[in-house]
Parts: sequence; structure tokens; C-alpha cells
Amino acid sequence: MNGVYLTVTIVDRGKGERCAKIFEDNGIAMVLSILGYGTATDETLDLLGLESTEKTVLISSATYAVTKRILKELVQKMMIDIPGNGIAFTIRVSSVGGQSALNYLTGGEEYVKSKEDTSMSDTPYELIVAIANHGYTDLVMNAARKANARGGTIINARGSGRNQLKKFFGVSIANERELVWIITKKEDKNAIMQSIMLDAGMETKAQSWVFSLPVDSVVGLRHFDIDGESVID
Repeated sequence: MNGVYLTVTIVDRGKGERCAKIFEDNGIAMVLSILGYGTATDETLDLLGLESTEKTVLISSATYAVTKRILKELVQKMMIDIPGNGIAFTIRVSSVGGQSALNYLTGGEEYVKSKEDTSMSDTPYELIVAIANHGYTDLVMNAARKANARGGTIINARGSGRNQLKKFFGVSIANERELVWIITKKEDKNAIMQSIMLDAGMETKAQSWVFSLPVDSVVGLRHFDIDGESVID
């Protein structure tokens, strides 16, 4: 298997630098660090003995071979497979604009384009992204949990192009927005998205819209695996 992959790693705020060191040691040229927070309920935090849901979101890129090695090191060194320690997942990049950009994103690793790189493979996981008005992510997550979503990560953002949004959706959109990321198995995706659209869609105060992206590999969730081989057990 070949290709270029984005790796998204979500950990507690204090563990971001340790994760970044793993990427650095593997020759990764690009690591973006974003502040976010988790969606665990107070009851869940008490149960796990956690005091905060503040998160660091790290986004990096590499070839398939390097990406797979990083996922295994996150399990071995960060114990990311243990509940509460974080999650990491990969998304395949469908195309890259220019050889220089490709060299940068892969850290100079040898890359040979294959037929697989022209289309997305049928993967068992999905990343659901819901974009909602600031302060209404509880509405989104409550709707998602109705459809058995396990949890999510929230990232603050600022919107633009509100006139165009009003043209397409017929409503005025708030400037302050929040992104909710939810990893789920593919067979659960439609039910979760439909629940969000029903309870937190454009007709609600959340004014959220939702889409999904295919995810190739996941570590940090029980019963999820890499290439069909469990990294948990």
C-alpha cells in the first residue's frame, strides 16, 4: 500500500509535546498543533478520575509506512490504546499540488504513486464533522449520543463567507463556530448524522451542518484495529 496520509492525534493538553516528539523522531516535517476540548460528561470524568477535557490536536502528514510506524509508537510510548489516553486516526490524501509540496508533506520519504492513490478505498471508519454555532455543541453531542456515538472533540473556529451561507441555507449564520469531530464505525455513520441533523441542524439554535470523511486506521478505541490486526489486545 502506498500514498500520503494525514494523522490526527488527540490527547490531553499536557501530552502534546510528547506526541510531537514522536513525530519529530520519525522525520515528520509538518505538525500542526490546535487547542480543543473533549465532550465527556461530568459523570464520565468522575468515573475515569479525570479533571479536565482540555485537548491538544496534532495534525501531521507522511507516507503510509511512516504513518503506520507512528501509530504503533503512539500505542507503545503513549499507551494511547488505553481508554482516556487519547485517540489517533489517519485520513488518506487524495492528491497533492506539486512535487515540492509532496516532498515537504512526506518529509522527503520515497513515494511512488499507485493506482490506489486516485481513489479512496472502502474503509470501515468515518470521521463525522459537525460545524455548529458557538455554545451549542452539547446539542450536537446529545443528538449524536442518541445514535450511540462514543464521544467527540470540539475545536473553536471563526466563520467567514456568511453572506454565501445565507444564500444557500436561507438563514443568518453566527461568526463564532465550533467543530465537533466524531470517529465512528461506517455502519453507524448515517444514524449519527441523521440524529444531528434532526436535533441540531439548520432549523435549530445550533444551526449545524454535518459531513463525513473516510478514515483508514484508528488507535485509541476498543475493538478498532489497524489493517485488521488488533493493536489493543
